Parts: sequence; C-alpha cells; structure tokens
Amino acid sequence: MILQEKGCNMEEAQQPKAVDRKKRVQRLKKIILLGLTIGIVVPWVLCIILFGLVLRMNDAQKNMSSQLLQLEELIKEQQTSHRQEYESLRDKLLSEETELEELANRVTDEIGRVEAAASVEAEPSVQKPESSHKVYLTFDDGPSVHTNEILDILKNYHVKATFFVLGKEDEDSKQALQRIVEEGHSLGMHSYDHQYSNIYSSREAFAADFEKIQDYLFQVTGVTSKLYRFPGGSSNTVTDVDIHVFIDYLKEQNTTYFDWNISSGDAAKISLSAETIVENATRGIESRPVSVILFHDAAGRESTVQALPEIIERIQAMEGTEILPITEETEPVQHVKGDE
Repeated sequence: MILQEKGCNMEEAQQPKAVDRKKRVQRLKKIILLGLTIGIVVPWVLCIILFGLVLRMNDAQKNMSSQLLQLEELIKEQQTSHRQEYESLRDKLLSEETELEELANRVTDEIGRVEAAASVEAEPSVQKPESSHKVYLTFDDGPSVHTNEILDILKNYHVKATFFVLGKEDEDSKQALQRIVEEGHSLGMHSYDHQYSNIYSSREAFAADFEKIQDYLFQVTGVTSKLYRFPGGSSNTVTDVDIHVFIDYLKEQNTTYFDWNISSGDAAKISLSAETIVENATRGIESRPVSVILFHDAAGRESTVQALPEIIERIQAMEGTEILPITEETEPVQHVKGDE
C-alpha cells in the first residue's frame, strides 16, 4: 500500500513537469517558425520593396533622360534659330554695306564728272600741248617669269607699254597676257613660236603662224591684235624668202609691223649690267621726235627689270617727252618699208 501510494505521488509530481516541457517545446517551435517566417518573408518583402524602388528609379532616370533629350533638342533648335538670325542679319548688313559703297562710288563719280565739266567750262581754250618726243617702250618674247615684275614697275610709274608676245600656253602666261590687256598696255604679235626656219620658210608657213598667234591671243584676252613685230625685225638676215612677201601678207590682214630705232642691248649673248642697259635705252631720245625702244621680256633678263625704273625716271625727266603705248594709229618705225 505504502509503495503504491509512493508511486502515485511520483506520477502526480511528474505530470506538471511534462506539461511544462510540452509548453516549452511548443513555444520553441513557435519561435523557430516565427524566425523561419521572418527569415523568409522579410527578405522577400525587402526584395520586392527594393525592386519597386529600382523600377521607380529606372522610370525616374528614363524621365530625366527624356527631359535631357528634350532640353538638348530645344537648345539645338534655339542655336539653329539664332544662327539663322545671325546669318540673315549679317547678309543684310553686307548687302547694305555694298549698297552704301556703290552709292558712295556713284556720288564720287558724279562729283568727278561735275568737276571735270566745270574745269572744261572754266578753261575751254586750254589744250594739252603735243609732246615733242614720243617714246614707246616695247618688250619682245614674253610672257616670262619677269612679266609681272615689269607690269608692277609700269603700274607704279603710271606708264603704258607695248608687249610683242609669243604663243605660250601655260596658265601663268595666260594670266600675264590677260593682265597686260586689263592694265591698258598694247598687245602685239611676235610669231607663235619664234622658230625662224619655220616662220620664214614660205608665205604659207608665215600665214599659218600668224593666224595661230592671232587666234590664240583672241581666245585668251578677247583682243584681236593688229600689231606685229617680225622675229629678228623686218631687216633680219635669216629669211631666204624676200621679206616683202611677208610684209604684203600683213598688209592684206590690215596689220601694221613695228621695228625699233633704239635697242637696249639686253638680248646680247653676254649679259649686260643694268647701268649699261639704262645708258643704251636712253641715248638719243631727245634728238628724235619718236623713239621706239627694244627690250626683251624673257628668262635671264634680270638686268632689264633692274634697269627699267631708272630708264622711266630719266625719260620722264626729259622736257617735252611722253611715254606711250603703240596703237594702230601710231606712225610705225620700220627698217624695211613695204611697197606703196
């Protein structure tokens, strides 16, 4: 009996302990489940939240990029508009400036005409005295590397000359020929290629060469030259055909040939100094009414270019002397005269 009571008491004592253990186990399970739930759910929630934030940021970035693109397009449009306005304003100003210059030029021209008319009315009887010494500067064999230098010197001294040229077809020569005409100098022919054996072989050969150089000069300058200088002059000794054959042909073409009565000597085989050329070119001018001076516009004629300024200055200093270009009305100096 006593043992049975003791056993019962022990069982009654162990029951509350089992209940407590069971409760603890249940609480532990809840804690574990809660931890697992939190560990699984919270990260997913955070991921969802972060994903949402990323999407919003992407949208915001896209919106910002779109706005930036729109702003950039707006800036480009404004720049284009401003540039067009600037160019329009610039063109307008240039146009107005051109109109003002044209107006100023017209006013200047009108003033000049009025002054010239007033001068003529004020001095109706005044006439320019005729020069007692006419001087013609003539240059054979061009164009050359020196042509522009010669033209610059003539322009600086306000002098017109005569160029008896060859048929040189390079671009520099064409430009030089055009400049000769544009600046008011006379353009004459000196054969196409200066080949004596070809030019003077027959009347037909001479005519072919003449037509070739005349046509070429017309194509380049628009001028039909009627001035001619025989290669070697009309008194040359290289032709086996009577020079009168060629003189008669030129007469048929209404073309006048011109020789010279003063030679600068610059075609000598031995190169002359500039001082010697000056003396040769100016000697005897004051003793004759007309002086036609022979120069050569060719490579290797640096001394001619060097001498030219002093030659012009000496001639201009001579009393009653005038430098002129040869024209069709100029009385020719000719070594050999044609038949009347």
